[in-house]
Order: sequence, then C-alpha cells, then structure tokens
Amino acid sequence: MKTIYKILILTFAVILWACEKNDPLADQGRLTGEMVPFNLLAQMPDAPAGDTLTLRNVSWAVNDDIDEITFAHRGFKLRTYDIKLTVPTSDSNNTVHELSTVLTEDSIITPTTQFAYYPEEGGNLDQYYQTMENAYVILHDFIVPQNYALTRRSNEQLINEMEEELFTKVVEAFAPKVTRHILVAFFPEINPFSLVYFVVDEDGFYTGELTEQGMEYYLTNMNKEIFNDFLREATVADNTRVTIETAAKLENSNAIATSTRTFRIL
Repeated sequence: MKTIYKILILTFAVILWACEKNDPLADQGRLTGEMVPFNLLAQMPDAPAGDTLTLRNVSWAVNDDIDEITFAHRGFKLRTYDIKLTVPTSDSNNTVHELSTVLTEDSIITPTTQFAYYPEEGGNLDQYYQTMENAYVILHDFIVPQNYALTRRSNEQLINEMEEELFTKVVEAFAPKVTRHILVAFFPEINPFSLVYFVVDEDGFYTGELTEQGMEYYLTNMNKEIFNDFLREATVADNTRVTIETAAKLENSNAIATSTRTFRIL
C-alpha cells in the first residue's frame, strides 16, 4: 500500500507542475542580474534596394515597464573596380599593351538613421502585446532605401558616371604602367622624341620611362573621353550590407537593450 501512495503523490505533483504558468518575465531579473528589458530582432533575408522587408521585434521586461521601442538602419558599401585597357603602339613591333588594375574604393558608411518609433503618437504599446508570447511583438514594414542599391554599370558607362575624385584614382593606378610608347598612343600630339617627357640613358637611348614632366602630362591631361578610347572592360563588385538595430528602453531606469541584424543587398 505504501508504494501505491507514493505513486499517487508523485503523479499529483507532476500534474500541479504541468499546470503552473511559464512566465519568462519572472525569471529575467535572475538571468540577467539586472533590470534591463529583453529585446530581440528576427533575422531578415537578403534583399535588393526598393524591396519591402517585414521586421519582427520581440520585447518584454520584468516589471512590464518598457517605455519605447525604436528602429534604425545603417549601412556599409565597398566597391572594387576591375579595369582593363588595350593600347596599340607604334613602336618597331607595333606592340599592343594589355593594361589592367584593380582598385578598391574607400568604404562608404551610411550613418545610423532612425526610421520607426513605438508606440506611435497617441498610441500605446499594449496594442502590440501578444498573450501567447507574453511579450510585445512589433511587425514593421521596412522599404530598403535606394541609396543602398548596387552599382550595375559597366564599361564606358561605369567610367563616365564616376565622380572625378574616383576617376583620378583610376588614372593614378595606371600611371606606373605608362611607358613612352603608351603615352604617345594616348596623346599623339606629343613629340615622341621630346627629352622633356622621356628619359634617356648615358648613351642617349630612350629607356621607355617618363620624366616627371611626362608623368605630370599624363596625369593632368588624361580624361574620360581619351580613357574610354582604350577601354577594353570595366566592371565593379559592389559589396553592400545594411544593419537594422532595435532598442527597447525602460520607463523608470532608462535602461536600454539593443538587437542588431545585418542583411546583404542583392
């Protein structure tokens, strides 16, 4: 009989435990060691600029005193250009020079920009409370800004739409590859025997190198029109990432918990 009683008591205890409410709010203070809100933003998929992403954020607090929840975005863009030139020359062998360079543009940082605030003016966070999750669940449609769009230009169009500062860097990247015959091919008006622009050795033979004046002529006079006359291919690899950050703030202590997720622009 004693064994039967023990089984009945154990069964009754299990039933009571199963019926007890599972309340994550009651545990949060013990888990974190301090009174801060819980805040979690769900990962979003990669997307092109102009697409709409539905952001999902879940927040709760021990004392249920979340005052506000905000959404913000920031971005990082890095472009790598691969440019190739074909330059026929009029040397004794009619050599055709294939020149190439890979240039990484300085990264472009888009500063943090807030785009949503909850509760909305005149509203209340209670309207976002989900009983099943025992938390505030906010769904927000976010249109990916066009300034994050990938660069899809190529060849002459890519060169023509470059800002002058970037084009200057491209011209400078090719400078070490420019020889006497290449400079004359770029600028046929130059005297190919000019000692102002071309270096000669002790025996009076042209080395193929440019003088400082010759290099300055190249850097100063190269423009997009001339450059495109010799362009074989120009492409760009655009690596753009966008980070979404949400922040939940408590009303009394102003304690803040943030959550960030990053996605790739397609």
